[in-house]
Amino acid sequence: MTTEATLEKTLSRRQKEVYDYIRLFIEDNGYAPTIRETAEALMLSSSSTIHSHINTLIRKGYLTQTAGGVRTLALTKKGKRPKVVTQAGIMRWIQDQGIEKTHDANVYNLLSDLQEGIQSGRIC
Repeated sequence: MTTEATLEKTLSRRQKEVYDYIRLFIEDNGYAPTIRETAEALMLSSSSTIHSHINTLIRKGYLTQTAGGVRTLALTKKGKRPKVVTQAGIMRWIQDQGIEKTHDANVYNLLSDLQEGIQSGRIC
């Protein structure tokens, strides 16, 4: 199979699982998971299987990797999905803002109301 044919071929179910895990891990943590973390998360005992899937994802253009380091995987534009705002993401952002420490009453009220609305289910 030619390289071009490999690039156009869709992801297998397992490749998609590996890619989705890596993508979510990077989005949540800001850095890539290790091979071992990925294998454990997907309940695979062989790290060589994960290596194989990652190499395929790199060849297909979904990931890139910087040589010589751990946690050097990165997402490419091909595999990125549009950002989706989740309640958990909003709550994490509110906590990061440190609303208890803000001196601006308007900001405090807005963030407090947003946080309360999410927790109560008023905002879905």
